[in-house]
Amino acid sequence: MNLVYNSDILPEAEFSLPPTDRAFQYGDGLFETIRYEGGKVWFWSDHYDRLISGMKALYLDVPEQFGQKALHTALLALIEQNGLGRSPARIKLQVWRQPGGLYTPTTHAANWLLTAKPGQPFALTDKPRLGIFRDVRLSSSRLSMIKTLNALPYVMAGIYRQQHGFDDVVLLDTNGHLAECVASNLFWLKDHQLVTPSLESGCINGIIRRQLLRTHQVTEGLFLPDVLETADAVFCVNVNGLQTLLGTLPDRLTNVVRGIYDGARSDGYVN
Repeated sequence: MNLVYNSDILPEAEFSLPPTDRAFQYGDGLFETIRYEGGKVWFWSDHYDRLISGMKALYLDVPEQFGQKALHTALLALIEQNGLGRSPARIKLQVWRQPGGLYTPTTHAANWLLTAKPGQPFALTDKPRLGIFRDVRLSSSRLSMIKTLNALPYVMAGIYRQQHGFDDVVLLDTNGHLAECVASNLFWLKDHQLVTPSLESGCINGIIRRQLLRTHQVTEGLFLPDVLETADAVFCVNVNGLQTLLGTLPDRLTNVVRGIYDGARSDGYVN
């Protein structure tokens, strides 16, 4: 497999970073995980918007190569070079500050890395064994809604899920409110109303979360875990699909979510 590092195309085996690299030293950066399927980069405009907003929040300079169309072209080129044009693929774009300084950096210039691997088709699945992860809490900030390279709360939640045999777990904020699942945004249905934690919980501003809030009536707020006990159905979503956690989703809601993915499959981003 090839990758792209600062616009240079390299075989994976030839890629390396110095020990002074700030991604390694301080987690000083962010990333986007992007879905490719059916010849399209799904939800590219939203991914790009979140990427640029996140770079501004981290005071990272935007590289010259980071025009929306130019970067989209680079994604597609890497997909083809890695022989993934006819199959689902998982694209990861990482951006971080160049070396210099200790906690306080001496530059705002950015390095970036683009990789593309085989992925899984869009899926609707069940994850009935749901737990609550209470050991490490999320907090709302100007950085909490983006995917930074400091992902330790999610790493620890993933270990907790594995140790206790859960299909997924819900992370909480510092006040015990529901936030999100390990790698997806949390939603539930109550009396025909769709509900989700607000960004004030410290949850990621997820791509499919954006789609649902943009196109459907959704109640946002801060909620304690016991609200899930009386919900008609609980589910989580990310760019890979929808996972039912508790209860049974009505067909109309499943069709709504499926329609969001079908829209990405049929339209995509036009370069």
